[in-house]
Amino acid sequence: MFESLYLNLFVAVSGLYLILNLLGLVYSKAILKTIISPTRSPMGFPIHDASLFKKHLPLILTNLLLMIIIFPTGLYLLSDWILEPYQNFGIVVGQLIAILLIDDLYFYGFHRLMHKNKFIYDKIHYIHHRAKYPFPSDYLYEHPLEWMLGSLGSFIAFLILGGVSLTTILLFLTIRTLHELDIHSGIKSSFYKHIPFAGTNEHHAYHHKYFLVHFASIFSVWDRVFKTHIDTWPARFKN
Repeated sequence: MFESLYLNLFVAVSGLYLILNLLGLVYSKAILKTIISPTRSPMGFPIHDASLFKKHLPLILTNLLLMIIIFPTGLYLLSDWILEPYQNFGIVVGQLIAILLIDDLYFYGFHRLMHKNKFIYDKIHYIHHRAKYPFPSDYLYEHPLEWMLGSLGSFIAFLILGGVSLTTILLFLTIRTLHELDIHSGIKSSFYKHIPFAGTNEHHAYHHKYFLVHFASIFSVWDRVFKTHIDTWPARFKN
């Protein structure tokens, strides 16, 4: 039974992660080859260096390999507390919204801490900020400890909700991964820029440029609540 559960989790979760991130690598390559042309962002036209793609690729692939092993293993080890049978689509949607909000609140606090604590920034988070003009797969260009600790937010959400279905988890991972790929693309936001408090590509592009604001990912609302969101750049944030 346990072997069957782990196999199901590994195939579903790892397979999904692998497919989405392979698409992310193709998306990154298409941008670098100008098959897809980045549009002007608040930072100006993105400067994508093809040599950096090769330089960043080993760490990206290392993190992807670790992710497809560790995340389903965590789900399996905590399955008695976080996995519940599928009930209906309405419950899935409610769970999904709650997980996205809780996870992003955790990410906001964790991300802000990485910038405020000099030791953590210098030893861990600085790696990710080497990518001033990131390409999509650069969301995985980070210290392995960063994404491991960052992923705790989703597990906290699963536990707070008293368990969620595998369907909910797979939808959450799909949205989270596609959003991360998109906000690191340099492509101007499209439809979801009209969604209130959505974390757009422009929102995250400012963070990679100026570091001191816009710590949330999916929802800009947390930056507004904690007063780290700005719409125009005062002189103190400019280089």
